[in-house]
Amino acid sequence: VPVIDLADSFSSSAEKKQQVAKEIGAACEQIGFFSIVNHNVPPATIDNMWKATREFFDLPEAEKIESAKMTEEYPYGYSPVGGEILAKGKETGRADEDLPPVADLKESFSLGPSNPAAGMPPRQWPTRPDSFKPAWEAYYGAMETLSSHILCLFALALDLPPNWFEDKTDRHRNVIRALNYPDIESEPLPGQLRASAHTDYGTITILRPDNAPGGLQVLAKDNEWKSVAVPENGYVINLGDLMARWTNDKWVSTMHRVVLPPKDRFGSCRRQSVAFFQNINADHLVECIPTCLAPGEQPKYPPITAFEHLMQKHRASVGMD
Repeated sequence: VPVIDLADSFSSSAEKKQQVAKEIGAACEQIGFFSIVNHNVPPATIDNMWKATREFFDLPEAEKIESAKMTEEYPYGYSPVGGEILAKGKETGRADEDLPPVADLKESFSLGPSNPAAGMPPRQWPTRPDSFKPAWEAYYGAMETLSSHILCLFALALDLPPNWFEDKTDRHRNVIRALNYPDIESEPLPGQLRASAHTDYGTITILRPDNAPGGLQVLAKDNEWKSVAVPENGYVINLGDLMARWTNDKWVSTMHRVVLPPKDRFGSCRRQSVAFFQNINADHLVECIPTCLAPGEQPKYPPITAFEHLMQKHRASVGMD
């Protein structure tokens, strides 16, 4: 997984921006994953969010469930340990169907957009800790800015105008999702992981993990699982299925998972990560990007709205289909 320095992408030099975009485009074609440094997200914004998230996960489970339960009508909120099987989300995609249907060893809290034009239910906030709401609001705003910047670089990499994605994201349904992988107190079931093998659903994922044992792995082209090392103060970026579809599979959405730590670390392996999922306007009709079609080539996929695509994946992952 390449590490890409974004510093030059914030400069006034079109040539420097194009060079960063070229590096990103190569990573998107080859593996669909890359890490970034010099991303301009304020350290205090990250630290405040991280601390408030940790404090939330330390609360009793009953209180966390009461704060905001994930439902069909409200696809955000809290999901307890064992409440999700990410591998099932692939059943409407292109994955093997013989993976063991065992629950993932994690809990999560998700938050959607605040813009009423996005068409989503109002946000539901935990009552504790007091720092949670302001910290998450600030972090959500920082991730909106960063994801928009990355989309501009995507546009350059795809030979599109830099603002090509703007009118497709002005009513976005971006989501922050915090994940807590607790210490493992009993023997996992056969095939059970912290997060089972899956691809993401939308356009871009921006991941902030910690360095606790039992981490992220991606499935390389040689069909081997490779661990992802995260640079200090960096983020891991990966493409989702919608972006791969949008580019006619010129860019790839790669299978990944979060594995168990070594057995001798089960009792001290708590891990936290926070993902930001960039999702375009729900009613936008996703059709093959023109610059992703070679002369005489046809689109591989029929048009689909972003909402229809996302809900297919979400319902499968929580067993609603």
